[in-house]
Amino acid sequence: MDSVSHQQIVAPRRGVEVSFDAVLVGIAIAALVFVPMLRTYGALLFLIAGVLLCARHWTQVVGVCLNYWYLLCLPAFCLLSFAWSQYPALSFRYGLQLMVTTVIALMIATRIGPRLFGRLLFLCFAFAMTASLLSGQTQATTGAWLGIYGSKNALAGAAAIFVVISISQTLDGNATYRFRLAACFGIMTGGLLLLQAQSASALLLIPPAVLIQTGLLILYRLTPLQRIVTVIAVLLLVLLCALLVVVNLDALVRMSLAMMGKDATLTGRTDLWRMATDLIAQRPLFGLGYQAFWVHGNAPAEALWAQFGIDGRSGFNFHNTYLSNAVEIGLVGVVLQVCVLYGAAFTTYLWALRSRSAESTLLFVMVVIVIMVSFVEVPVFFQFSLRTVLIICAFAFAVQGLHETRRRP
Repeated sequence: MDSVSHQQIVAPRRGVEVSFDAVLVGIAIAALVFVPMLRTYGALLFLIAGVLLCARHWTQVVGVCLNYWYLLCLPAFCLLSFAWSQYPALSFRYGLQLMVTTVIALMIATRIGPRLFGRLLFLCFAFAMTASLLSGQTQATTGAWLGIYGSKNALAGAAAIFVVISISQTLDGNATYRFRLAACFGIMTGGLLLLQAQSASALLLIPPAVLIQTGLLILYRLTPLQRIVTVIAVLLLVLLCALLVVVNLDALVRMSLAMMGKDATLTGRTDLWRMATDLIAQRPLFGLGYQAFWVHGNAPAEALWAQFGIDGRSGFNFHNTYLSNAVEIGLVGVVLQVCVLYGAAFTTYLWALRSRSAESTLLFVMVVIVIMVSFVEVPVFFQFSLRTVLIICAFAFAVQGLHETRRRP
């Protein structure tokens, strides 16, 4: 990869180096973090910053795309789905936007380092959390905080991510003490917002994220043989837990639903999943077309909006990434999606073990969080999405990091 031109602006021992590229990346990330408040303007600001970044290095864009061609297969397939889509114009438009988002994410990953990327994530989320504290928006019926997101679940999800990022920055030995102290305040702020948002599902993300970070810190200090033994022991423990869950599944489900205040259908999710499987059976291989289901005038979508009382007829999905994408881009698209998502998890895990860096650990945990959420939500693989950018950047950063570790004597 080409070296990044930069100017030192912080303490030389513990700081990171930034450049005008980093400023553009910071603007792009901030735009996506504040999309819930800025809406269309946030997407536009991301595009402006991303296009400027690409324009500054226009001679390298093609080379970057060729180097990471496997990460472009999914957006390319989504774009091509206009050929069989029931709404060709929409599939072409959204597929093109996803392709542009992916290319910008790849340029971000090749123009700044992962440590600086983590710092920018922390700063952008810190501003978003501060704005949410100052907004004073609450839900009228329950008193749950909404922040700048207008939704308690969205605020809780963002707060959970901020807590994870803050923990990572606190554990980063290369950060300045002031920055690590700020990260400690970030943990407290994110935790407060997470509690005030009153979202049990978001709270469940924190323990596994902390356990993964702690587990990796322990693995870093073991010999290769000890790591193998530890990993095998953990896998056996996970298998044992899985068997216990299967045996006591009904009781655990009832207890979990009672704790989260959900009904037996997970607030209608099981009905949605049944509908999704029926739609997949109609066009299993290639689907209905990228983002060609939740469209005004599409009879099945209109029926579901009416059934679940979605008056705005937007912001609704099948609450499962794999089923949702299988409806739109078929099983072929789901295979591509799985390769990107779980490929990112595998490469970041290897990178974390070999580099033992805070930034690699953070990105691995972020990918794992997306995977956990993917079974009950649709958090990734759509245009102008921060989580989509995170997955692509994490994959690219991990590939670069693994190449660097192989070159070391």
